[in-house]
Amino acid sequence: MKDSIRKDKRRKESLKMDFFYHNAWRLSHKYSSMLMNHIENENYYELSRMYYSQYMNELHQRGYNKNKNYVQVWNTMINTGTRDSIRLLHQTSVQRTN
Repeated sequence: MKDSIRKDKRRKESLKMDFFYHNAWRLSHKYSSMLMNHIENENYYELSRMYYSQYMNELHQRGYNKNKNYVQVWNTMINTGTRDSIRLLHQTSVQRTN
């Protein structure tokens, strides 16, 4: 009986982490879509930093782990700073939400 309780607790924790992971990718898709709407704007880099800050702030407010690949792909986009990196970020976000 005691082992069953531990399994249930681990299962609940696993489901919770899975929910957070997929929700963080949905947020990434939301912000990358907004960024894609402005990709031809001459100030695309400033916009990308703004959307990055908003995304990170929302992750923080929801208490999500910032050491996951959904954050790493945003950091790569910011460090690269090209339109192609924005497209790759959006493509990755779309693939992860499907």
